Amino acid sequence: MGLRSAIGETDFEPTQILGYAPIEPDGSFKIDVPADTPIALSVIDDHGRAFQVHTNWIQVRPGERRTCDGCHSPRRGGALNSGSVVDSVPSAWLAAMQAAHQQGETMADTRTRLDPTRLQLQPDMVYADAWADTKKANVQALPAFSLKYTGNDRPTDDLVTPAPANGVINYSDHIQPLWTRDRGSNTCTRCHDASDHLNLQATPGGDGRYASYDSLLIGDPQLDASGRPVVFFDDGVPMLARLPALVDTMASEDEVIGLARKSRLFEIMSGTVIMSGSDAQAAHPNPPATAPDHSLMLNKAEMRLLAEWIDTGGKYFNDPFNASSGVRSLHVLDETTFASTIYPIVTKTCAGCHQAFGSAGKINGNTFQDNRFVLTGSPDGDFNVTMTMISDTCHPPVDELLARPSTIPHPPGNTGQTAAILPAGGADYSTIASWILTGCPAP
Repeated sequence: MGLRSAIGETDFEPTQILGYAPIEPDGSFKIDVPADTPIALSVIDDHGRAFQVHTNWIQVRPGERRTCDGCHSPRRGGALNSGSVVDSVPSAWLAAMQAAHQQGETMADTRTRLDPTRLQLQPDMVYADAWADTKKANVQALPAFSLKYTGNDRPTDDLVTPAPANGVINYSDHIQPLWTRDRGSNTCTRCHDASDHLNLQATPGGDGRYASYDSLLIGDPQLDASGRPVVFFDDGVPMLARLPALVDTMASEDEVIGLARKSRLFEIMSGTVIMSGSDAQAAHPNPPATAPDHSLMLNKAEMRLLAEWIDTGGKYFNDPFNASSGVRSLHVLDETTFASTIYPIVTKTCAGCHQAFGSAGKINGNTFQDNRFVLTGSPDGDFNVTMTMISDTCHPPVDELLARPSTIPHPPGNTGQTAAILPAGGADYSTIASWILTGCPAP
């Protein structure tokens, strides 16, 4: 499959996390960064979620020094708030820090001059207030903060699944193990299996990615007030409008709230509504009261990893040109075979109910409520839609593409049905099943 699909359902490019640096109480920071490397900056909250303050790449040459004085301000000269920051020495500071501070310095300037090791990016989010003199009246230190993969205050907050190396997070290597980790009765895949609308199993789907990835990253078709799919045209090709997915991968220059903070997946797993839209909340409501408390399922390090993955774009592979693995590829079902052999069967058997447009170009009258399989009449687009109906290429009968039409009745309300639309064992069923099996990775 193409490299774009291996990167994932996102417009972001492959990214690695270079490291973390503390922000001092005056808002300043100072770090060494790799030369000739595109860099983006984010501010992290105490849950590891990012505010995306700068969506454009910046870079430096060897030995180059760059400063930021604020958006659209000169890159050299005094900071915009120099009068209240760089020359201010509050009485709440420790005496040693007051004595060390030099005129024109930010707090980050002072700390890194006193301790040059603080210029180095760190692998974890750790902060301790070195400025506040808490022996003075009404002076409180900023809360200490630590968020690590391992070495947390409580061992139960440590990551037990594989940790990313060199800041590279791959869905299959690092996020999927969170869903399949044995947590006793609360293991994610115990409820979210192939029979659930949200399938979190590590089974190879039709597009070569784990079924769980597509379940999280691809939203359901958007329906209008009459229950019909909303279709738009992109360069003349009919496309389905989709509801928000559980993981949001859209960012813009004027949007700084971050991806994890507005993704329903993180909200559900943290038990707190943060910045998601009403449409996302409607598409993905909170788990019912009878379900386990999802905010207790992932520990501190796992929530950090989940936030990092979402905030870096929710990608499948962040290292498609892995040095030790060569070019990362996906074992995907063949689209040419689909167009020549499978699509005629789908058109003959399914399009009467599942095609958003009738043969005359008019919208079908069928309701598509609770139905993800919406055909548009374009083989290219319908190939991708069909992939969402295939969650396990190694076991074709469990895939909705075969399981639903081979069941009586289908649809469930068709009480007068006496024969399956696509009988199991029939010629068309077997042709589709054999094609699906070609996507099963060789042992």
